[in-house]
Amino acid sequence: MSAIQSKGKAWLHRHAGLIVALLAALTSLPFIDTVWLLADEGIWLHAAQRMLRGQVLYRDFFEFHPPVGFLLIAGWQEMFGPSLVSARALMVLVTAITAWFTFACCRIASGRVRLSASLTLLWVIAGQGMWTQVNHHWFTTMFSMIALWGALSAERRGGTAIAGIAASLAALVTTHRGGLVVVSIFAGLVLDRQARRLPVYIIAGLACAAVVLGYLLAKGTAVAAFEQVVLYAMQHYSGIQAVPFGAFASLQFLPALALYPLIAVLLAASLWQDWRQVLAQRQVATLCLFALAGLVGSFPRPDAVHIAFAAALALPLLAALLAMALRAGRSPLVVAVMAILAFAMTALPWVRAVQAAHAAPQVASAAGIIKVLPRNGTGPLIAHLSAMPSAQKVFFYPYDPVLPFLTGKTHPARIDILVPEYSTPEQYRDTCAEIMRSADWVVVDHKISTPAFYRAVFPAMRNPSPPEKRVFEKAIFEGFSVEQRMGDFLLLRREKPVTGACNAISG
Repeated sequence: MSAIQSKGKAWLHRHAGLIVALLAALTSLPFIDTVWLLADEGIWLHAAQRMLRGQVLYRDFFEFHPPVGFLLIAGWQEMFGPSLVSARALMVLVTAITAWFTFACCRIASGRVRLSASLTLLWVIAGQGMWTQVNHHWFTTMFSMIALWGALSAERRGGTAIAGIAASLAALVTTHRGGLVVVSIFAGLVLDRQARRLPVYIIAGLACAAVVLGYLLAKGTAVAAFEQVVLYAMQHYSGIQAVPFGAFASLQFLPALALYPLIAVLLAASLWQDWRQVLAQRQVATLCLFALAGLVGSFPRPDAVHIAFAAALALPLLAALLAMALRAGRSPLVVAVMAILAFAMTALPWVRAVQAAHAAPQVASAAGIIKVLPRNGTGPLIAHLSAMPSAQKVFFYPYDPVLPFLTGKTHPARIDILVPEYSTPEQYRDTCAEIMRSADWVVVDHKISTPAFYRAVFPAMRNPSPPEKRVFEKAIFEGFSVEQRMGDFLLLRREKPVTGACNAISG
């Protein structure tokens, strides 16, 4: 090898993390202005919009997620503007940072640059397209991988403190998955005989949590946050979320679904071949516990996309196991063939998604010029509502929280979504009263308010049409008349208040 080639290889190895991060960002850029779904992303965008208008989280509007995700998005939009492209640019940055730290963790675990880069980019590509969106799971994965990097970097000054802060932030974005990260690193440090690092880890995490608690106390919402984030989520969230493992899978997600069975096979084979080598692997307990946190963290709704969100947590363990197999000379050709097939499974859907995003029609919205791919009528509805006077108040029913953000209209209710067995009868009743009191218009997404839709998306739901839902919808059509139909949407104009009908909803 010539000196130039040697220097070039050294440069690539030295800057491999940056290259992986840039490639990860490039895979998400084609979707920066494209709207695919009207549901979960809107929870975060609409909440940030409310906060920028002066409303206080947990006091003026209801949310059951912890506060850090909302604060990050609101802060970003305060600096860079409340457009969809601005919000998506944040997620491009999150994707790049996550890829950088995932690569770094895989490299520490395996000692192999190309293997680490391949696994990281495979995971990144599998999540782009429809799921290039503002989502708390992406934030949680980013903080989780930063935490793991800190835990694996014992020799780096401040690594343990970084692990504590990042793990705490993960829990303050997504409670259950972030909590698993906190516990897995704690237990990993103990099992890997690094308990001397625990005081710094604990103090750093508690300091981060104390800052967030201080914010809630300053806003006077600490009690409300506990009631909504902890009590409400425990009582009402999990009941309707159960689905079969890997539900709603597509070709793009198949490598992510194969991740945990592959790890199980490789781990069993490695233990059988030479269990001492496995146990001698650097911080093997932390790697195993982190992979387990990714798996368990996909519950209570372990569908394909939730598995993919958390799959990065298992990649360092997979990298370590593959490196051991390759060092032992076992089936390098098989590994290469598996890698080619996995990249094909993710790359082909990604290319189709890029083509769909490029061909999507542009729509002028209050959040800027966007491209819209969802169901029939979405684009015309966004354009129509965005052109209305800004003072008009529009209630969106039942589960389209991205529409208030895209149209710039005030949503005159404390909650964004009304879903049977997730929303309480009291929430249906209170929301009904708020609508009758101040809404000028109601948008009904007819397609996703039917029992058939709920049974398909929430198969664990026992009654998709409870009494409170039926009475609520009856009250809407008594107080508002149909102005026009736009594809799957009904646009209703205010006629007369019928608050008495709301009182018929029993708590």
